[in-house]
Amino acid sequence: MAPSCSNAIAVQCIPGFTGQILTPSSALYQPANQRFSATAVLQPAFIARPATDSDISRILQFALGQDPKLELAVKGGGVNPYPAASSDGGLVIDLSLMNTVSVSGDKQTVTVGGGAKWGDVYAEADKQGVAVVGGSVHLVGVGGSALAGGYSPLSGQYGMAVDNMLSATVVLADGRVVKTDATNEPDLFWAIRGGVNQFGVVTQMVFATHPSPGPITMGSLVYPSSDLPEVLQALHDHLAHQDPSSKMILMFARSPDPSILILPYIENQKTDPDTVLAPFRTLATPVFEGVGTVNNFSTVAHGADSSLGGPPRVTIDGALFSDVWDDTVTSVYQSWEQFSNDSRFQSTIVMWEFSHPAKIASKPVDSTAFAARSPHFYMTATARNTDPADDAQVAEWTSQVAKSVRQAQVQKTGNALPIPASLAQSPQTETVEDVFGSNLPKLRTVKAKYDPGKVWSKGWVIEPDFSS
Repeated sequence: MAPSCSNAIAVQCIPGFTGQILTPSSALYQPANQRFSATAVLQPAFIARPATDSDISRILQFALGQDPKLELAVKGGGVNPYPAASSDGGLVIDLSLMNTVSVSGDKQTVTVGGGAKWGDVYAEADKQGVAVVGGSVHLVGVGGSALAGGYSPLSGQYGMAVDNMLSATVVLADGRVVKTDATNEPDLFWAIRGGVNQFGVVTQMVFATHPSPGPITMGSLVYPSSDLPEVLQALHDHLAHQDPSSKMILMFARSPDPSILILPYIENQKTDPDTVLAPFRTLATPVFEGVGTVNNFSTVAHGADSSLGGPPRVTIDGALFSDVWDDTVTSVYQSWEQFSNDSRFQSTIVMWEFSHPAKIASKPVDSTAFAARSPHFYMTATARNTDPADDAQVAEWTSQVAKSVRQAQVQKTGNALPIPASLAQSPQTETVEDVFGSNLPKLRTVKAKYDPGKVWSKGWVIEPDFSS
């Protein structure tokens, strides 16, 4: 058992540790403890930045050897507004030093460190002329998004990030370092692909690559709020003929007046951009159009940069849905317009994201722990505020908006869809049953095998099932 250590001498208490140990008195502690949203900032006793897998094993021995044991959290990109990647009084394993990205010599795979962000991956992939199924925004951590499923502009063609993961390296709760894939530790490999942070520290992932998409048309078309019916008509027309190489986002945002935006992603070598955009120019008439061509995925991942600033506190909730129901979208719009009319909440946006659903749905529901395999799209309500006193009101509004879409899904189809952890607000608003769906029983069995003591107990905690 590791000796009991004070904050001041923590680094001496982990013999052989080669990374960094930060405490509240360290100069680097506050910068390391920052998150994209201030709602995710807690006050850990230690922030450990490992440089190697062995460092993590040593961290675990130290944390679990204290009396009482230290709560453990793992930080990849630190973007999620829910504080699953932090701890009050515990130890945060910050993977930011483990951020290497390497494309294989044959350019068929890319190996990514657990602390890398998608911007790191795309920068290297662009140099090598390949593409990777990953997050839409450059600052999102690879591990946090990929292990939750991983929606991508490429999902219409290649599925989810979890469908493109070929292997991973995981440091288990007992300190063992294991390589896992479809044949080695297959239950673990199944579980991490959708089971998020419940089975160990994923320090490395290998993904399949795909040919570079070449020139991409993206940008925005902006409409007045009164044109929502026409924009929805155009969206229906688009989805009836959608090519898997295109993606559309319907967005509600203020600029400063309430506006409706269409944000396209169109691969020019596979579809004609003017043909794809035709319904959005004829059935609806934009008051502004700023659409152009970019030549790499790094630029795509920076396309949303203008919407990333604003008030420091962020709350997100989301839902999956099977079809575009005009009454549901209109109801959400009306709720958003009223909520964002308050000057405290004018940076709030709603996004409806439409990739071609067939590829994601082609995988059986039990092929990975990610359980959302019915044809679907997804939406998110993202509210931003400054004053912590407004957090409860913000959380209530985002929760109600997402819940209204989920209720419409059940009422109109008879089938509820899971809520991937990357879209869910918190375990207080969405349960583990909501997040993991029909795969939860198997996840509980795998949890009993790889984390019987629930060392990983942040976020949507899976209770181990020892009956099998």
